[in-house]
Amino acid sequence: MRHLVVHNILHLDDTPHRIAFGVFLGFLVGATPTIGIQMVVYVALAALLGANKISGILPVWLSNPITAVPLFYGNWRIGRFLMQGDTDASGAGRALIEKVISLPGADLPLHQRLFNAEFWSAAMDAFVAMGAELWVGSIVVGVVAGALGYWATYQAVLAYRRHHPHPPEP
Repeated sequence: MRHLVVHNILHLDDTPHRIAFGVFLGFLVGATPTIGIQMVVYVALAALLGANKISGILPVWLSNPITAVPLFYGNWRIGRFLMQGDTDASGAGRALIEKVISLPGADLPLHQRLFNAEFWSAAMDAFVAMGAELWVGSIVVGVVAGALGYWATYQAVLAYRRHHPHPPEP
């Protein structure tokens, strides 16, 4: 992990801002329900907004088949609270969890479920049913995580470069 961070992020030949901005966008996209197209979304945003396209790859994978359900449920709860002021989403949350648990293929072992098209189709339907609350919560979580990631990355790049200056070009 240390090698990944040091050589693939801190050692990038780009400005600290562009590297950190890539991390910000990676967290933002990684928090949204864009599994399957998240890398395309990230690279397009990074290119459009002038961020480093490499530095945000790791945070994009914040959402993956293993973390998707708990991450998106938490994001949905945050969005529900922000949009409806509902601090007790237990009834709606319970119904949502029951829907996810009863998805086709939910009885399969995890490694088989990840490759079951019917399961993912039904999971996407569940995410759509979560609607605006999921997107609002995901964007809020992505912006907060991204801001923290931006600051930490920016500081880390500056510190790394102070202690490991590039040799002068001939």
